[in-house]
Amino acid sequence: MTWLEELAIVASVAVALTGALLILSDNRRLLLATLAAQYVFAAWLVSLSLPLQVAAAKLVAGLLACAIIAVALANVGWSDQFVTPETIPSSMIFRIIAVCLVLLVAFGLGGDIWSALPKISTLASYGATFLIAMGLLQLGFQEEPVKVGIGLLTIISGFEVAYTTIEPSLAVMALLATVHLGIAVVVSHLLLIGSGEKPRLEG
Repeated sequence: MTWLEELAIVASVAVALTGALLILSDNRRLLLATLAAQYVFAAWLVSLSLPLQVAAAKLVAGLLACAIIAVALANVGWSDQFVTPETIPSSMIFRIIAVCLVLLVAFGLGGDIWSALPKISTLASYGATFLIAMGLLQLGFQEEPVKVGIGLLTIISGFEVAYTTIEPSLAVMALLATVHLGIAVVVSHLLLIGSGEKPRLEG
């Protein structure tokens, strides 16, 4: 057993904490830094099912997705001036309560929800459940492109952690990496449109 497997509980707890921070924070710089950290720990969980080199490829794709969004934010500004009005109460207290409740539910389901996948480790199953639950909660709070995109990326990361135990192939990893990058490009495009910037498609 490698040290990555022995300390996998760190990655499982870390994805829950980073997922919670992505919901609670409104600072876009902190959001991207947290998303990058989440990709590190998600890749760690993926490495429990796949060779380390393949898990590293997932990490690279995730960091590239963060970089794409960061470039768009650098063009439009890092402030939250383009946040759309929210229809759901999202004060800090409300969000903290919601995050705690969802994490408790995810913890209760994490050990059993993936029981049909005999090859998945217990810690990876908890990590996948935390990621998907936090991503869904993120989608339920706002319509702002950055946060919606982060929610989708978080959900896909959770799906990836679980699905790699079923189909641990390079083709699947490449497809999922493309999805991550595609979402990042769409988020960047929406940011540019929302700011009045024209995407630079012309030479």
